[in-house]
Amino acid sequence: MTAFLDFAAVDGLAFAAERAKLPSRMPDLIVRDLGPVVELGQLAAAGLLPRPESADWLHLDGLRAVYQAIATGRQEWICPELRRSGFLRMLNESMWTRFGLAALQAAAASGFARKIAAQLVAAIEEMRSNVHEHSGAPASGLIAFQATPRRFEFVVTDRGMGVLESLRSCANYQHMNDSGEALRLMLTDGVSRHGAKVGRGHGFRPLFIGLANLRGSLRFRSGDHALVIDGSNPSLMTARVAQKPYLNGLVISAVCENS
Repeated sequence: MTAFLDFAAVDGLAFAAERAKLPSRMPDLIVRDLGPVVELGQLAAAGLLPRPESADWLHLDGLRAVYQAIATGRQEWICPELRRSGFLRMLNESMWTRFGLAALQAAAASGFARKIAAQLVAAIEEMRSNVHEHSGAPASGLIAFQATPRRFEFVVTDRGMGVLESLRSCANYQHMNDSGEALRLMLTDGVSRHGAKVGRGHGFRPLFIGLANLRGSLRFRSGDHALVIDGSNPSLMTARVAQKPYLNGLVISAVCENS
């Protein structure tokens, strides 16, 4: 039976590592999606799990080229053959326009209407802006995408202060001590480390607009919690929050399906 690296597997590995109970012989796992392997890489950077590129039980398969490009420190990479996957480090602001166009073309080529593809890229750009404004470590930011038939996935990640500490930098939220609550607030319009009702926020509305009339799956991972939203027309009302092993920074993973 084929086993894939999904978020449940990443959580299981992280919990086992946290308790020093990782098996000496790891089960083989095939990487199919970007989100889980990028999150695994984030946990590996903190020393909790092995690095994906050096784990012989992890089979990167179709994502090997993009992940190896990330692991070797490249600043930007777009698949040279099909141009259906790629990544950009946020140090390279001058490359964003070209990268955003490549993501838009990949989404359109995978079966999304160009208007929807543009909305998805607008959502990615908003997430990118959030890393610059709220993470405290924009140079650590990375954006990646993968397009397959009628399916588009993107990940935005950083190794900054995390959502809870970002909000706690505002006097309105200094009392907060729960990363799950912080994730919910992050997704609430008008809430940011600048305070409430000041015309600022993390700007996640473009993300939900981009997913309107699509089947989507969103995972927001920061600190010791994950917030997950999935289904048709995903919204904050259907969010599920669960405690996880600690992760530095923020990982946003989105999968959109045009069935």
